[in-house]
Amino acid sequence: MNSPLASVAESRIQEALEAGADMDLVGAGKPLDLDGYFAAPSALRAGFGMLKSAGVVPPEVEAMRDVGLMREKLETMEEGPQKEMLIAELRLREVELAMAMERMKRHLKSDATS
Repeated sequence: MNSPLASVAESRIQEALEAGADMDLVGAGKPLDLDGYFAAPSALRAGFGMLKSAGVVPPEVEAMRDVGLMREKLETMEEGPQKEMLIAELRLREVELAMAMERMKRHLKSDATS
């Protein structure tokens, strides 16, 4: 271990193991899947990691989920005023989502060039 922080972390883990601490961790004994981590832009990894640890998804992901649920609901709805209102709401959400994704792309692009 080269870094002092890594040495401290390793010694604390070793102390906990020797003390018999409960090591019933999620995914214990399984290899780490870091594909998703490295697929995210580097500027967003820390934030996405914190959101994931807190069990929260980014607003864009939540909006994508909502749009998908609206589309599914529309497939089963009969024609009428409620369907027309849902179509209008879906269009609004799709535009908001497209704008949010475009803002994120521009932000990432400007961070990459700075």
